[in-house]
Amino acid sequence: MSDEGSAAGEIRDAAFESPKVCALPKSVRRTPLVVGIAVDAERLGGIGELAVGPEEYADIWLACVDRVLITTNIGTRVNVRVYRREPRILLRTDSTNALKRAEREITEAFRPFVNTPDRQPRPLTVLIDIPRFARITNPRKVAALAHLASFVASGKAVGMRRAPKGQVLGLVAWVGRGITGRDTSMTAIDLACRAGLGVVVLDGVKRKVADQAVSLAGLLDYFPPGIVGPLLREANQANVHLRAANLPDADTIARSIWVGLNTARAMGADLGKYGCFPLTRPEIDNVVQQVQQWLCGWSAAPVFFVDQGLLREGAVDVERDLPRGIQIWLKTVAAHGVRVVLIDTIDKASGRRLLKTSPGDTKGYLGWRQIKRIEEYARDLKMKVLWAGGLGMRDAFEMGKLEVFGIYVTSAAATTVPVGGSYVCDPALAGVKKPTREGVLRTKILLEAGFLVSKLKDVAGRDLERVAGALLSALDQADSVSITSLTAELASKCVAGWRAYWDVKLKSRSRITG
Repeated sequence: MSDEGSAAGEIRDAAFESPKVCALPKSVRRTPLVVGIAVDAERLGGIGELAVGPEEYADIWLACVDRVLITTNIGTRVNVRVYRREPRILLRTDSTNALKRAEREITEAFRPFVNTPDRQPRPLTVLIDIPRFARITNPRKVAALAHLASFVASGKAVGMRRAPKGQVLGLVAWVGRGITGRDTSMTAIDLACRAGLGVVVLDGVKRKVADQAVSLAGLLDYFPPGIVGPLLREANQANVHLRAANLPDADTIARSIWVGLNTARAMGADLGKYGCFPLTRPEIDNVVQQVQQWLCGWSAAPVFFVDQGLLREGAVDVERDLPRGIQIWLKTVAAHGVRVVLIDTIDKASGRRLLKTSPGDTKGYLGWRQIKRIEEYARDLKMKVLWAGGLGMRDAFEMGKLEVFGIYVTSAAATTVPVGGSYVCDPALAGVKKPTREGVLRTKILLEAGFLVSKLKDVAGRDLERVAGALLSALDQADSVSITSLTAELASKCVAGWRAYWDVKLKSRSRITG
């Protein structure tokens, strides 16, 4: 349950009233992990989830320490830092003088990367920029680029027998938006391929949606996924590496993430989530490797945002291809020892949510079959998935039936209160969501009921499903009297269900031991 501290006590109290805790034998200690509820230290602004500060951490820690778990999200998007851009050589014409001038400028660009302090050449890509106004036909562009590429590859640019490893020539193309920009990009890929260049860098004007999001991953800054995908496939077929002008500094990004996570750990959090938006798959791979290495003894959980998908080598996985992207992302982070992840939505204001209500639902991203397959895939990788993104009471019950590791539910278990405190400066907030004890408890009861239905295949399990269904119908109809009575009835049946489930497990272990 996400909260900035004002409702932490109510969340804690609801946790200790849950059927599972009530069913526990007196000899079993009610540890935070056994209780199974976490206060997620977050501020819920108009734009979505926001970081908390020392006051909020203190309020939450005092209410929760040694009783319920504490998690937090240090940021949905990374603090993007980029490297200085590569040198660019302007080629206005393909005359002999222009090519000689370009050769001299290329030599000057490579010089400091050859004459290094230890005399070990450093890799560098120098980009050739042929402006739009240049009156050079495409065949002549290919000839000029091939000449300069040979000049670099032969080692003449640096006075060696061959170019040092990693020192190459590339092509930069200035692109417009939409179809025009796509065609310019395709032409640049073709020119580079025919001239023997292995790198094409696209530079252009950021799309409106990218500007609203501050920035998007790689080429998605310039083009929508429907254009980026074909461009990447074309570049792959041409054996050309295609990328955006700005190259994120993964080392610095990882360190800024570590600062937030280390603060969360020091403030008593049991788990810290960190967004990987707006990074590409290779950049995520680099960042997660470093973060997990620094925090290997603590639960640092990377986040996948379904409304952003995954930009990877050769493709963009969004919408229909989203499940494939999630699996690739899971495999990427699992390789670095990640054991807990969150799958969520980032743009809360859009009204879109994690789950589809029907196959034709355009507001949801994933159906229940897809959720189940992703869960199975994650378990094969020995990973646990936390789910979030506009989940409701019915979703909590269904997630329980799938035996998921955990869910984040806030709005469905909250009431709206007046704006105050650290929210008063937020111009997009008309009210603030605050979890209630009743809402939190009802969510936990339904989650537990779903789990027990999946485990108890007898009359007790069917009875649980019947009462849960009646409660969900009452919630749909806002029947307050029925909601209260059915919640109490379902809680009572869950207590009995837990004891029956534990009894079966105990007998099973006894048979194995015997």
